[in-house]
Amino acid sequence: MTWRGRHIYLVGLPGAGKSSIGRELSGLLAKSGYEFFDLDEEIVQTTGKTITEIFSQEGEERFREIETEQLLILSQRNFEQHPCVIATGGGTPLRAVNRSIMRGSGIIVWIDVTIRQAAKNVVQSLLQGETRPLLRSTGTEELTEKLRVLLEERRYLYEQATMHFVTRSPRGDERSAAELAEELLKALEQMSRAMRLRPRFETFIAHSGMGDYPVAIGSGIAASELGASIRDMNARRAVVITDENVARIHGQKFSSKITQEHRSPIEIHQIVIAPGESSKDKGTLFEILDSFVKLELSRKSDVIITLGGGVVSDIGGLAASLYNRGLPLIHVPTTLIGQADAAIGGKTAIDYAGYKNYLGTFYAPRLVLIDPIFLKTLSKRDLNAGLAEIVKYALIGSPELWSVLAKSLRRLLRGVDSGIEIIIRDAVQQKLLYVNSDEFERKAGRRELLNFGHTFAHAFEASTDYSSLLHGEAVALGMRAAAWLSMELGMLDQDSWSQIEVVLGRLPIPVAPELSADQVLKAMRRDKKRQANSHRIILLEGIGKAVVRDNVDEKSIRSAIDFVLSVI
Repeated sequence: MTWRGRHIYLVGLPGAGKSSIGRELSGLLAKSGYEFFDLDEEIVQTTGKTITEIFSQEGEERFREIETEQLLILSQRNFEQHPCVIATGGGTPLRAVNRSIMRGSGIIVWIDVTIRQAAKNVVQSLLQGETRPLLRSTGTEELTEKLRVLLEERRYLYEQATMHFVTRSPRGDERSAAELAEELLKALEQMSRAMRLRPRFETFIAHSGMGDYPVAIGSGIAASELGASIRDMNARRAVVITDENVARIHGQKFSSKITQEHRSPIEIHQIVIAPGESSKDKGTLFEILDSFVKLELSRKSDVIITLGGGVVSDIGGLAASLYNRGLPLIHVPTTLIGQADAAIGGKTAIDYAGYKNYLGTFYAPRLVLIDPIFLKTLSKRDLNAGLAEIVKYALIGSPELWSVLAKSLRRLLRGVDSGIEIIIRDAVQQKLLYVNSDEFERKAGRRELLNFGHTFAHAFEASTDYSSLLHGEAVALGMRAAAWLSMELGMLDQDSWSQIEVVLGRLPIPVAPELSADQVLKAMRRDKKRQANSHRIILLEGIGKAVVRDNVDEKSIRSAIDFVLSVI
């Protein structure tokens, strides 16, 4: 697998010559479509401020956020048609999300320069009017010492690069940027012949008050990116929480691959729970916590990995949030519902006293790894159930996604193909719009819109003791009820309802549950969002436009339930 067509990220100390080498390299690769970008220059151009002004007025943390935003924009340029050579700032690799962005979209090259040469280059740039807020010094000796400290702090990050390119000559003579670029180009060609490059993946950012985290999407990336991420955390042990079904198919092979990719000794332990919603209870939660205690887990040296569907990420995330007031957490969802919905956004929960997701926390993971290859081992029923959550995103906020799904749903129902990754990507982007604007569900009617169809769905599930309907199947029925209710209340026109009913009606419900409207209403009265004798329901004013409706009376709700029960 060649490096050509991938972005090339140059990392290293300030004064390493990343910009000058990068410009020369992009010139050598111009016929292949490469362009050059200096990340700091992009930040200055976008903000209208110098780097020093951003540091002094807004602080280093805000600068790092802007740096990530600009890095993400560059990374998302089309690989084959618009590949880039990107000179990063000396501190760009400090953020884990930046390292994920660069690993996923390109080749990382460490431009390794001597401290003396770096200091010389920095002095020259300062004399030319360049501003370097982290390298203010009164003399060359102080500058040299600062660079030495920076190198020691960042060396382990630079060493994670795909290629280590040493600029110093064996003879000790200085070489020009043009000469170094030619040598780097030769080294890149040799690297392609000598090593197998990792699969590419796309990275999105979930914003969280606990720290932004990457959501990485790509086929075949799970083990390799997990190995790199665990190294990033300096973890000595990984605890994989999974269920019996996933453990049987992926458990041992998955653990072996993590060990292989990690490239240094690491202990891997597995905690296996029973599959299904019945495991989302306090008994299973405390069994997981008891295992944590026996392993004497530590926030500083251990990481929790959930490998499974929504049940596993919900209960595993809750356990991680409770133990020692929070253990590092990575989600690796293996179901379509998990990949498109459940693993993103930081919600954790168990069911309690007959209430769905009644005990829980908001707890952000360090990383969500979405690898569509896992979907190939899903049953057709599980895969079809997962499509319901993706349809939900289209109905509440994306007419464009709805248009795609309406045309492609029959093909998607036939099984996993290359198109599923694009559909998941679109769904993830939609969910992040809600999560990033309302992480803790405090803004009335914002993140809450993600519950479209779920008030009915949870009641359908509870009425069958979580035994006959998969969660996605219940959501499909719940959305049909909510859409019908929207039409009955005069909010949704009949033509739009007909389109929705046709598409949702294609989602198969293989087991027709024996339910009555009384049973479902009784379950709905236990919903967390219920208000006195009325209900708070997410309804539709059009395809792609969801709203929160308060004080919906039970007579109207019963009629919606009766409609759904009459068509299944």
